[in-house]
Amino acid sequence: MSAADVVTAALRGLELGEVVCAPGVEDPCLLAAVFQADLAAFAGQSTELASRYRS
Repeated sequence: MSAADVVTAALRGLELGEVVCAPGVEDPCLLAAVFQADLAAFAGQSTELASRYRS
């Protein structure tokens, strides 16, 4: 993909209100699935250091 294509995609993404631009991903549902998985994995995280990292 050319730099011009990436810039075009980024600017169009801004117009569409997208927070993340993935110019090679044709189906936006794939990005939505990744975001939902990310929320599921990290929604319950704590502000404290995980016990496995404490000595």
